[in-house]
Amino acid sequence: MKLRILTAALALTAALAPVAGAQAGAVADTSAPRPVSPLRIDINIPENRLRLYDGDSLVKTYRVSVGMPGHDTPDGRYTIDHAEWNPWWRPPQGREWTRGKEAVPPGPGNPMGRVKLFFAPYYYIHGSPEVRDLGTPASHGCVRMMNRDVIELARAIHDRSGGSVGDDEITRLIARPSQTRWSQIRAPVPLVIRYDPVIVRGDSLRIYPDFYKRGAVHTESVLQALMAAGYDASAIDRAAVRRVIAAAGRAEGIYTVPIAEAFAGLAPAEHPAGR
Repeated sequence: MKLRILTAALALTAALAPVAGAQAGAVADTSAPRPVSPLRIDINIPENRLRLYDGDSLVKTYRVSVGMPGHDTPDGRYTIDHAEWNPWWRPPQGREWTRGKEAVPPGPGNPMGRVKLFFAPYYYIHGSPEVRDLGTPASHGCVRMMNRDVIELARAIHDRSGGSVGDDEITRLIARPSQTRWSQIRAPVPLVIRYDPVIVRGDSLRIYPDFYKRGAVHTESVLQALMAAGYDASAIDRAAVRRVIAAAGRAEGIYTVPIAEAFAGLAPAEHPAGR
């Protein structure tokens, strides 16, 4: 009888052990979620523009270079949580365009410039000595900026998002271009990279070249851009949309047209014509 009671007690203990362990683990897990940065970055690939926001307020717009066709910059949602000041450039392995190239130490001619901000494996926002091509798709997938611009952007990120390198140290690193330093961002900065060749800026509609050949310029993309800007979809003349798309197809470079000219009488939904 005693043996049967002992056996039953051991079986009950074994059955309850996983539950008790799970409960203990839950109690012991006191890690807090990572803080969210007040900053966010938006890059529109066809525009070759990077916009830095503080909440909903636009801080600054920067001219950048995205990947050339065949070396597309990946669109999607990312975060920036670390940086490298005065980085080395090490040619990516297995790429045709890096065949025979050697690593380049930090310095004025380094292809990574003065700082690089990591957002995906082998993809960065970084400085560059190649400023002639800025504003065009010219990189091998990364997002290039002028060195002074990427330093300014990285300083803002470190200041507002808790970088492990302070402003005084950044100043020293800029003065010593051969000294490499990694830094962590305590509150990762959200980054959205999108491919929107049709946008509304002010009172004009702009259509950028669809250089990745995604077929992204069409009636729906024009309608979406106008609706996002506050125009009433039911008031948009579809025939006028088709004429705009045809004109954009004949244009060289960016096609810009005043909305009042392309769509006579069209007004934002919150400010109807005649009000």
